[in-house]
Amino acid sequence: MDILLINKLKNNLLNPIFISLIIGIFALLIAFYLQYFLGFDPCRLCMFQRYGYTIIILLSLLGLIFHKNKIISILIIISFIIIPSIGFWHVGIEQQWWAASLECSGITDNIGSLKEELKNINNKSVASCDQISPKFLNITLVQWSFIYGLASFIFLTILIIKFNLRKNLT
Repeated sequence: MDILLINKLKNNLLNPIFISLIIGIFALLIAFYLQYFLGFDPCRLCMFQRYGYTIIILLSLLGLIFHKNKIISILIIISFIIIPSIGFWHVGIEQQWWAASLECSGITDNIGSLKEELKNINNKSVASCDQISPKFLNITLVQWSFIYGLASFIFLTILIIKFNLRKNLT
């Protein structure tokens, strides 16, 4: 009985859906730590990546509930394609390989009338996408975000394929 329980627990912990849940939660915990404890405000592209990880968490929770549905694994892989794509775009903007959109660089902020400006005085501005982010181990946070997203995509894609092949063989 104990061996069956251990094997079942091992299979669930190695389930790619569960691992994608952990990866998504970890990414958001790091992002919130950087924002709320270290004071690094996110830019628009950083927020888009956070939305991607939130979608992965929601899909993973659905996948744990409806574990026989393979479409959830496909949706998770698609989500993991989008996150490093945004990260790569962000690295390119940060490194000045290509120009940021006007909205991302903050150039299109319309001052508007005095009444509108007074309404918006308490709104905290978001960081600019084209500014070099702080570095950790001589790699910017934007680059770390891209590396994490790309490594997660590659790892989970391989894991999902192996997991589904193993399921089909048994």
